[in-house]
Amino acid sequence: MIAAAPTAPAAEPPAAPPADAGHGRRLALTIAAALPLLVLIGLKDVAAVELTAPEYVSFHTALELAVASMLLATFAVQWFAAGSRAFHDARARVLGSALLAGAIFEGLHALVFPGMPGFFGPGTVERGIVYWLAARVWTVVALVVAPLLAPKRDGPLLRRRVLVPASVVAVGAVLALDLLVLPRRHLFYVPGRGLTPLKLAIEGVLAVVAAAGAIAHARAARRTGDRARGRLSAALYLMALCGISFALYAHAYDAFNVLGHLYMTGAAVLVFDALFLAALVKPYAELDALRAHVAGELEVTIARLRERTEQRDDLLRAVSHDLRTPLQVVLLRASSLARAAPETHGRAARSILGAGRRMERMLRDLVDSARAESGQLVLAREPVPLAPFVAGLLAEADGVLEVGRVTNAVSPALPPADADPDRLERILLNLVGNALKYSPGPVTVSARRDGGALCVSVRDEGDGIAPEDQARIFERYVRARSVRQDGLGLGLFIVRRLVEAHGGRIRVESVPGQGSVFSFTLPVAG
Repeated sequence: MIAAAPTAPAAEPPAAPPADAGHGRRLALTIAAALPLLVLIGLKDVAAVELTAPEYVSFHTALELAVASMLLATFAVQWFAAGSRAFHDARARVLGSALLAGAIFEGLHALVFPGMPGFFGPGTVERGIVYWLAARVWTVVALVVAPLLAPKRDGPLLRRRVLVPASVVAVGAVLALDLLVLPRRHLFYVPGRGLTPLKLAIEGVLAVVAAAGAIAHARAARRTGDRARGRLSAALYLMALCGISFALYAHAYDAFNVLGHLYMTGAAVLVFDALFLAALVKPYAELDALRAHVAGELEVTIARLRERTEQRDDLLRAVSHDLRTPLQVVLLRASSLARAAPETHGRAARSILGAGRRMERMLRDLVDSARAESGQLVLAREPVPLAPFVAGLLAEADGVLEVGRVTNAVSPALPPADADPDRLERILLNLVGNALKYSPGPVTVSARRDGGALCVSVRDEGDGIAPEDQARIFERYVRARSVRQDGLGLGLFIVRRLVEAHGGRIRVESVPGQGSVFSFTLPVAG
């Protein structure tokens, strides 16, 4: 209810028991809790039984210290939870400060009870009642009023720097009243005669207020399903029974007094359970539920990913075999026609051959893209002398690319690169093809040694690439907005993947209107 963690997504909660069963159980618990008090009221001989002073003092001190400890623990967790950004709950701030005062009153009550050393004076029944009533008033009113506040309500009187000093001032006021005003007065208890009408009236009012709060909390718990509100309802009900018990005792050590303290201890346990455990244990329980939920969703996601991977592998097999096999037949036939046919038909055959090779590169791009993503790309490395390799590549591309505009400026003196020739061909054809496509001027292929690597560059004099596109141009399916939107947008993505598979890096330097330079590195062959 208060200072509890936000509810985490979890599995479906178990079905709630039927309303009649829940009502019957609550009624049975209500009667069971009141039964000891009814027995004492009906059996006067039992009610008149008294403990000895040493027995009662030990019993009373143990219960009061337990109650004070639980209230202090509940104050601590409510207070710090209320101050966190996650909760920032006005109800927790009010309850925290009130329970702090209640715990102090409980401790003072235990100290000044008959048989105890006292606190700035002897221990008497009268003094014990003063702090007892203060603790009851402060706790009951807080438990009834605080849950009625809006959680996010904020105001000058609901801030922690005001609430705690207010509780401390209240403790000081009661302490001053006890030490300065009430000595030797018998406002609440007259030795030999028993409780005064004022004490009975205050206990009666507290019992009525606690009972009204118990009913309000019970209704809220049934309406919202908030178990914490249900426990607070039970706590207030026990406080009401406690008030009745303390309105009936004739002696500080009799059975009504003992029963009242037992009721009070039970109420403190319920408050502790509702507020302390709700703020500490419930978040962990919800975290476990969230973890189970996430684990289940993760298993489903992994299963779906495996299914998608299998489907992708099937597609790769289809692309690499079922589509490329007939394409190879087309390329072979077109190549034969280009060599044997007359000039008119030869141009058509070369056009078919060029288109087929572009289609083959696209299919290989798709296959290599998927293999690179799954880590299945295998390189067949060997020493590759760059100058003759570029020259041979341009010679083979003649008729498919405008190689007349390409200058091979790679020095034959450079050491060979450690590369897969087939994948290196793909890298260079892609970069040179793009440069020729988007630049009407010359294109230059050059290389230089950079430590243990070779840096290969393809320079053009085209329109260049906008700065906002340069950061994304090597991503999948991304194309510069200034170019024609034909193709798959996989070319530079595949180039980056192939370069990275070699252990290299690729980058672009471009100034709009002045051209671009694509540079990539390859390791030097050992």
